[in-house]
Amino acid sequence: LSPAFARSRKAEAGLVCHATAADVAAAFDAAMAWDAPAEVRAAVLNRTADLLEAREGEILALLAREAGKTLGDAISELRAAVDFLRYYAGEAPALQAPARGIFAGISPWNFPLAIFTGQVAAALAAGNAVLAKPAGQTPLIAHLAVTLLHEAGVPRAALQFLPGDGRSVGAALTADPRVKGVAFTGSTATALGIRKSLSLHAPEAVLIAETGGLNAMIVDSTALPEQ
Repeated sequence: LSPAFARSRKAEAGLVCHATAADVAAAFDAAMAWDAPAEVRAAVLNRTADLLEAREGEILALLAREAGKTLGDAISELRAAVDFLRYYAGEAPALQAPARGIFAGISPWNFPLAIFTGQVAAALAAGNAVLAKPAGQTPLIAHLAVTLLHEAGVPRAALQFLPGDGRSVGAALTADPRVKGVAFTGSTATALGIRKSLSLHAPEAVLIAETGGLNAMIVDSTALPEQ
C-alpha cells in the first residue's frame, strides 16, 4: 500500500453499503412482529441497555469519529439511549393494545444513537417489527446499536437495518402499503412529505413526527452561566 492510501484508510470510520429499493421490499417480506411475551421483550431491552453500558468506550469513540461528538455530548447521548431502553422496557408489561405490525423508524444525524435507539425500543416494546433507517451521515453507530439489540435477543425478523438516504430508502419505507406506522425525527418539510406518502399508500398507518427543533431560547440574568 502506498503511504497516501494507508493514511486515507486510517481516516475512515467504516464502510457502508446502502440499501436499495429491492432491499426494502425484501425487508418488508421478511418482517415479523415480535410476539414474545411483554416480560421477555422487556428483559431483552434491559439486556441491550447493559450491553451499551459495557461497550461505553467503543461507543464514545465511534460517536466522536462518525458524528463529531465531544466527549461530554457522547456520554450524554449514551445515557439517553440507555434511559430509552430501560423506560420502554418498564412500560412494555403494562401495554394493553396489540402490536400494529411493521413500524419504520427514520432517525436524525444530530442524536444518532439516542433517538435511533428510542424509536426502535418503543416500537419493539409494543411487539412490532421494525425497519430502521438511520441518518445517511451516521449509519455506523446505528448499526452498532442494532447489533447489540440482536445480541441481546431481538429476533432478526423483528428488527432490520436499512441504511441509505431519504430519497430512496426513506421514500420506499413510507410508500409501502404494509407499513403500519412511522416514527420520524427531522425537518417539518420531510414530515409533511411522509404524511402525504402515507395518505396515498398506507392511510391506516400512524405517523409520530418530531420536527421543527430550531427553537428560540431566552436567557435572563438569573440563569447559571455554567448551565
